[in-house]
Amino acid sequence: MIIKVIPNTLDTSVETRINGLSDYIHNPNQTRIDYLSDYITQLHASFSHELISEKCVYSNSRNFLDDNIEYQKIEMSQTASLNTRVDDPIVHIVGSFKKFEVPTTQQLEEQIDILSKHLKADDLQMQYALHMDTDNVHFHLIINRIHPYRKNSHNEHQAVELGDGWILNAVHKAVAEIEAKQGWQSEPNPLFIYNTETGECEKNINHISKPDALKINAKILDQEHRHQQKSRVSKEISIASNYQDDLEKIIQPILKEANSWQDWHQQLAGLGILYERKRNGSVFKIKTDDQQSLTFKASLFCNKQVTLKNLEKRWGEFTPHHFDQIKISKLKFNKTAQHKWHESSTISAYHLFQSEDFLVKELHSAYLNMKSTKDLYSQRRRSKYQDINFENEIYKYNKSSFLKQYQKRFPEQPTDTIYTLLHYQHQAEQLTTRAEIRKVFLSQNQNLSQQTSEKLFDQNFLSRNFDSTQITSYADFLRFVSPTNPLLIQQQFLFDQRQSKNFIYQEDPDIKTAKILFDSEDHKEPIGIQNRYGILVFSNYSITRLQQCLKNLHPEHEVSVRGSSDFKNLFKILSQHKSNEIQDTNKSRTLPALSELSLEQLQIGFKQLYQHFKITGECQSTALIKSGLLLNCCGINMSQLTSILATCIQKHQLPQLNQDDQSILIQRLHNLIYTQASKLNKKYFNSNDIEQTWQLYFSLQHQPMINEKCHTLVITNDASQHLKDLALIPKNQVNKSYQQTESLSELDYLQMFEFYEYSRKAKLQKQQELERNNIFTRPKETLKDSDPILQSASPIKKYRIEYRFGETFYIDQEKVAFFESKKSENITVLSQQRDHIHDALLLARDKFGVVLVSGTDDFKRQVQEIAHATNIRIEFDHPLVIDRQVESSANDKIAHNIVHQINEHKTVIPNSPPTSPTIKDQTAPIDKEKSITLDENSKSLNRTSDSYDFGF
Repeated sequence: MIIKVIPNTLDTSVETRINGLSDYIHNPNQTRIDYLSDYITQLHASFSHELISEKCVYSNSRNFLDDNIEYQKIEMSQTASLNTRVDDPIVHIVGSFKKFEVPTTQQLEEQIDILSKHLKADDLQMQYALHMDTDNVHFHLIINRIHPYRKNSHNEHQAVELGDGWILNAVHKAVAEIEAKQGWQSEPNPLFIYNTETGECEKNINHISKPDALKINAKILDQEHRHQQKSRVSKEISIASNYQDDLEKIIQPILKEANSWQDWHQQLAGLGILYERKRNGSVFKIKTDDQQSLTFKASLFCNKQVTLKNLEKRWGEFTPHHFDQIKISKLKFNKTAQHKWHESSTISAYHLFQSEDFLVKELHSAYLNMKSTKDLYSQRRRSKYQDINFENEIYKYNKSSFLKQYQKRFPEQPTDTIYTLLHYQHQAEQLTTRAEIRKVFLSQNQNLSQQTSEKLFDQNFLSRNFDSTQITSYADFLRFVSPTNPLLIQQQFLFDQRQSKNFIYQEDPDIKTAKILFDSEDHKEPIGIQNRYGILVFSNYSITRLQQCLKNLHPEHEVSVRGSSDFKNLFKILSQHKSNEIQDTNKSRTLPALSELSLEQLQIGFKQLYQHFKITGECQSTALIKSGLLLNCCGINMSQLTSILATCIQKHQLPQLNQDDQSILIQRLHNLIYTQASKLNKKYFNSNDIEQTWQLYFSLQHQPMINEKCHTLVITNDASQHLKDLALIPKNQVNKSYQQTESLSELDYLQMFEFYEYSRKAKLQKQQELERNNIFTRPKETLKDSDPILQSASPIKKYRIEYRFGETFYIDQEKVAFFESKKSENITVLSQQRDHIHDALLLARDKFGVVLVSGTDDFKRQVQEIAHATNIRIEFDHPLVIDRQVESSANDKIAHNIVHQINEHKTVIPNSPPTSPTIKDQTAPIDKEKSITLDENSKSLNRTSDSYDFGF
């Protein structure tokens, strides 16, 4: 979260400031009401202002005598007047949360407690409110620094110095404590860290502070953020910082060799550097070949050894140079435009990228072109207004002479009459001139708006009439664009991904500028951004998209990974198979339709999704928001989500939330669903989230439904393009015009269902085998260091790999040969071909050394024969019975299992896997599996066939 102290730039009176701020936090202006109303009425048949009218969702106050807001304003004004020495005792603070974070009322009260503790404002009057009128939930806090009863030495009420005068440090400490206690995601590069053991905020030893020479005024930074464009000051500082690193390397050896002022100046001038006195100090000056002249303080170099004072101690009184300055070519200096970070491998990825790296060039360039033209029109308008003001000053100066002239022409008229007529004539001329200027300005902007909209947008992608006069920032420009515009969806997603934690670090100086990486299957879908330090991976990652990112890295440079545990696990799997071409059957990231489920099933689904997001490390509110948003992407409307949330809380299936907190949470979901296109909302979920939803769908549906209109299988690279009628996600009944219909081919659907069913039944068989055997004995033999290790590598490259539901499938000749699970060290063999068993055994040997084999006796004999020929150490879960007759049933011929073990016991896999499921099979939900008896399960698993074909 971020907390800012807002300065008073309007220079208003105390009473006006109190009334204005108090009115605003309790009833904020609906700055986006026109845009949202335009958007919703355009896209929704049943529009309700309730969707957007609720801005202030919670408010409270402290240390007032009255609960009425109007009387509190009067009381605050009277208390502020009790100290006449303080011009502006009112402090305005704003705290903002990340996109999916929503505090409860109890958490907000705790935040105010922590803030007032660090600011030492426990006794001061304060009002605060929680707002949802922007893209991020935030709260406003107003504090009156005048103490209500404590007096100072002047017998006036004391003005409290918030944070003992260090208000910014106090705010940073409060942020650190709030994030640690409530579990919010911290901002990168924090100034303080909360120590949970001592309960104190400590200075962050890893904090990266900018030198004073690189710091920019907050007002300039705000302007840069508004326009998403670097200011002139920032550009100069950026250029100077690049030169400064190389100047240090040049000056140091010259300082060691020079023995006089003349020698010092001569050697510097030979490299295009001048050393000059400036006031009581000295500076270095260089002139680049692109007509830039840069100046650097001498105190910035060589640990201040080259300051004027220190050099005069060595060579006496300063002597100026007598050399002509030469221009310095940029090639002599730093070739990269990026700032050099020390120990960049440990720095948050947020600081390794520039804000302009996340811009959609087409949109931002159009905005800058429009802005430059509009600024030109505005400048001309101001110039003409200045001429009018100048003429007005001339009139005032010559008014008496004008009066005398008219008196001579009209001697019969009184002086007052002539003066009045002269005044109104001059005023009318000025008003007419101003009206003409304004008319020309509006006409110019109207033409500019029309040209910009025709050049950049189709009318279907405009949410309302484009008007350049109402655009003062890049955010204003984007509000005129329809939320369904692919460019706007892309831009908003890029803005939200600036602080992504998932980062693949690899330094490559050959990369000069940052570039956005797009999915090879969808060239409008950004999946990451790369610069010289590595790749920042966005939240919509999958194993195939990670593979695309790896292809953009240098193959010989070292790679390290930072981010969530889920991201690291996927990267680990990909690293093991990076030489193989991994494919994804769900390329379009299709979600299942959950609208046909009953309310009870949806409650189970909501609870399981909440637990899934909690396991990935999300805080409570974020997990609830993401669960609801994901269900909405699967076709569940807001009324159902409201009912599901209330019922789950009532049944104690979710954390307890009172009615106010539930309404706040639902209101935030409203904002996300009704102000953002569904395509954008789906981008925030990765492949594991989508697969979790499919598993949830299959587990809750006894008989998954396929659209009956589709009877023909179309096998192409993108079958969904040919099956428009096969919609697994129905159109939302509330927002029909922008809920995009998603489709998945029946073939892909069957594959996903079969993968899920096989995984589910294999897990059930594993439990049955454990019940039969309880435990297995620990193998007595282990691989010794002296044992020979085969150098031959397993020929895994001949297989095509697909990663589905957390398991890696090795496919040969369009059939699955074997697969390995990420949750356990198992490789399950599905094929009876000898070469497939041989390859699976080699893969197990390479990964674990000693291989523990379970399965039928026939399978064990085949493995034993292969292992003996290839000198692989194997062990059996149960001894192989030599004189036992080999069974000839289908159960012994279909599938076999290899369990890997090094030094630990592993669970036993059942002797035979389940059959290939068909779409007519009835499958029970996962929650009921534990209640099924062992005999019933055995009967259901005895149905087998001669081969296991996944239908590829």
